[in-house]
Amino acid sequence: MSFEPRDYLLHILVEADYLVAQAAGLQRDEFMANETLRRAFVRSLEIVGEAAKKAPRSSVCNTRRWSGGPWLECATA
Repeated sequence: MSFEPRDYLLHILVEADYLVAQAAGLQRDEFMANETLRRAFVRSLEIVGEAAKKAPRSSVCNTRRWSGGPWLECATA
């Protein structure tokens, strides 16, 4: 299945929204004690990384909030 750049950016946005929503009000001890939540966070970060690698660099670099961040270099290495 072939995706458009917008699809990859949408995957990043959906996962980032999930992470922000789940982290709201979450204490470190609560997070560390919940293996299921930790695994969900890791999976979301994997999805973000894979989508960032597959999205054309011009699409990712041109987003307003993330232009040229160090995460991009890690994802595309």
